[in-house]
Amino acid sequence: MTQKDPKQGHGRVQETEVDGQYLTAEELLEKLEINLQPKKQSKWSLLKHKKDEEENEFRRLIARNARESKHSESSEKTHAWFEKAEKGQDEQQPASTPADEKPASEEESLAAWPMPAQNFDQAASAEEAMDQTEAVGEQAEEETKAAAGEPAQEAAIPEHAAAQEAPVSKPAESQSQPQNTASANPAKTSPNKDDQALVRGSFWLSLGNIISRLLGAAFILPWLAMLGAAANQANALFSQGYNIYGILLSIATFGFPSAISKVMAQLIAKEDEDGLWSLTKQSLQIGTLLGIFFALLLYLAAPLLSNGNANVIPVLHSLAPAVLVFPAMSMVRGIFQGHQLMHISALSEIVEQVGRIIYLLIATWIVLGANSHNWTGAVVQATFAAFIGALFAIAVLAYGWIRYKDLLHPQKSIRDGSLVYQKKSKAKANVLSFLKPDKAQSLVLDILKESWPFVIIGASTNLFLFVDQYSFFPLMKAFFQTNADDLQVQFALFSANPNKLVMIVISFATSIAATALPILAAKKASKDGVALKQQLVATLQLTSLVLLPSALGMYAISDVLYKFFYPIDQTAQAGIYLLQFSALLTIVMALFMLLAFVLQALSEGKVVMRAFGFGLVIKLLTQAPLIFLFQGMGALIATGLGLGYSLYAMLAFLVKQYQLSFKAMQKSLLTAYLASVLMALLAYFTSKLSTTLLMPANSKLGAGLATFLSVLVGAGVLVYLYKRFGLLRQVLNRGLVNDAN
Repeated sequence: MTQKDPKQGHGRVQETEVDGQYLTAEELLEKLEINLQPKKQSKWSLLKHKKDEEENEFRRLIARNARESKHSESSEKTHAWFEKAEKGQDEQQPASTPADEKPASEEESLAAWPMPAQNFDQAASAEEAMDQTEAVGEQAEEETKAAAGEPAQEAAIPEHAAAQEAPVSKPAESQSQPQNTASANPAKTSPNKDDQALVRGSFWLSLGNIISRLLGAAFILPWLAMLGAAANQANALFSQGYNIYGILLSIATFGFPSAISKVMAQLIAKEDEDGLWSLTKQSLQIGTLLGIFFALLLYLAAPLLSNGNANVIPVLHSLAPAVLVFPAMSMVRGIFQGHQLMHISALSEIVEQVGRIIYLLIATWIVLGANSHNWTGAVVQATFAAFIGALFAIAVLAYGWIRYKDLLHPQKSIRDGSLVYQKKSKAKANVLSFLKPDKAQSLVLDILKESWPFVIIGASTNLFLFVDQYSFFPLMKAFFQTNADDLQVQFALFSANPNKLVMIVISFATSIAATALPILAAKKASKDGVALKQQLVATLQLTSLVLLPSALGMYAISDVLYKFFYPIDQTAQAGIYLLQFSALLTIVMALFMLLAFVLQALSEGKVVMRAFGFGLVIKLLTQAPLIFLFQGMGALIATGLGLGYSLYAMLAFLVKQYQLSFKAMQKSLLTAYLASVLMALLAYFTSKLSTTLLMPANSKLGAGLATFLSVLVGAGVLVYLYKRFGLLRQVLNRGLVNDAN
C-alpha cells in the first residue's frame, strides 16, 4: 500500500483512504494540520514548543504511523502493542512533551489516531474549559497547565489499563478513558487544585495591594518630617485632592478591567484568538478615551471641586495627568489578569508606589530647599507623583507585554507552503463596535451591568470621606468661629492622619480573606449549599482572625504609633484619641468591605446597593448634629452608624438566605478575641516599658522604638496563642475549605 520515495527520509504514502477520498501524503498532512489548527494555534502550546519542532514532529509521527499501518488490521496491531507495553518497551514511557506521547498510540489508524484529549480533541477540551469557566468564572491558569501537557503525563500511565477495557473500534472511548481514570481517583483533590489556582491568583493581587498600602504609609514619615510645622495642613490638602482622585478613578474605569479579565478568561478557555485580540485592542481604545475625558473633566472642574479652598485647585490640576493614563493602564492590568499573569499586575502596583515615593521625596526636598514656606508647592508635587508612579507601572506592564507577547498575541507566518498558521480575516476592531457588539463584547457589557454597583462599593470609603470633606468645613464655619487654617488641622486629625494607618489594617484583613472569595462563586455556581455555607464561615472566620488583633493592637499602641508617624505637638493628644476611635471603627469598615465582596461573589448586587444606600443616608442625616456635638469625632461616629447599619443588613441577609450560623464560628471568634485582648495588653505594657525605661516617646526615635518593640512582642504572643489554640492553620490556609472531608 505504501512505498519509499528516495526524496523523503521518512517514506511517502502513495494513497490513503480518508473519509471516502484517496489522498497523497502531502494532502493528508495538509488535511490533518487544518483539523488540528485550533490546538496547533493554542497559545499555551507555543509556550512549550517552538514552531519548527512542532511541524517536524507532526511530519515524523504521521509518516511513522502510515508506515506501520501495512502490517496488520487495527485490532491485531493494538494487541501487539499491548504485549510490547507489558514487557516494558519504550512505547509506554511518559514524556514531558506531546510529541513523545504519540508513539504510545502509533498502531492506530490515521482516522482514529488517539491523541491525548486535552491536547488534540477540541470538542472535549472546549466543553471541559467552558464547564470550569461557568463554575468558577476564571480558571485560565489550570487550563494553561492542561493544554501545556501536564495532564498528558497523567494520562500516559493509566492508558494501558484503560485501553484494555475499551474496544479498539471506539477510539473516542480510548481517548476519554485516561482522563476519567486520572480524575476518578483524585476526585476529592481536583476541586482543591482548581481552588488553589484561584487562591494563588487572588493572592498575587492581594499581596500587591497590601505592599502598596504599606509603601503608601511609609512615605509619610520622611515627607511630614521635611514639612515640619506645616505637616498637618499639608497632609489635609493632600488628602482632599486624593479623595476626589480616588472617586474619579473608580468612575473612569467603571469596572471595565475586571469585566475584561473575566471575559478574556472565557475566551482563553475557548481558544478564540481572534476574539481575544479584538477585545484587547478595543479595551485599550476605551481606556484611552475614558482617560482623556475624565482628565479634562477634572482639570476644568477643579475650581468647582475646590470647596472654596484655592490651594486645592493646583492639587487637582496636578492629578489630571494621572487620570489621563490610569484607565488604559487598568485595562492592561485586566488583560494580564485575564491571562492569569497576576504577578505582572501585582508587580506593577508595587513598582508604581516605589516610583511615586521616589519622585515625591526628591521633589519635596527641591521645592522646600528653594522656599521652606512653600508647603503648598510641595503638596502639588506630591500629588503629581501619582503620574510619575503610573509611568513606572507602565514600564513594568510593557516589560510583561514583551515577555509574554506569544501568550498575549501569538503571531505565526506561513512557511514552505505549510498551513502551520492561517489567521482568519476579520474586520478592524474599534471602540465604535461596542455600539453593535459581537459575542465577546456582549459578555463584557453583561458583566458591566452586573458589576457596576461594585464600582460604587469599591469607592465606598472614599464616598464617606467625600461627605466629610464637603460637609465638615461649612458646618464647622456655621457652628463655630474658627479660621481656615485651624479647620485644615482638625480635618487632618480626624480624617487624613488616621485614614492612612487604618487603611493598612483594612487592606490587610480584607485582602487575605479575598483570596478565598473566588471559591464562593464556584460553590454558588455548582449549587453546593453545604460547601457554600462552609466557605462563608471560613471566610468570615479568617477575616476575624486577622482583623481583631490588628484593630485591638493599633488601639493599644496608638499613643506611640501616632507620635511615630505624625507631628509631636499640641495637637498630638487629640490625634491619638481620634486614632483610637478610628482603630475600633476599622472593624466595622473592614467587615463591611468583606461582606460587600462576598455578596458580589454570590451575585447579590441589589442587596449590597440597598444596604449601602441606607447607610449613606444615615451618614448624611446624622452628620450635622454629631459634628455640632463632637466636631471631628462626630464625623467618625456618623460613619460608624452608617456603615454599621449596612453591615447589619448584609449579615441579616446572609443569615436568612444562606443559613449562615454564628454558632459554627462562636468558639473560634471567642478564642480569637481573648487572644487578641491578651496580645493588646502585652503590647501596651511593652510600649509603656520602652518609653519609661529606654527612651521617652516625645521624640521620633523613642516613639519608633516603642512601636517596633510593641509590634514584635504582640506578634510573637499572637502567633503562639493562635498555634496553641489551633487557629494558625486557618490563617495559613487563607480561608480555603478542604473538600476532602
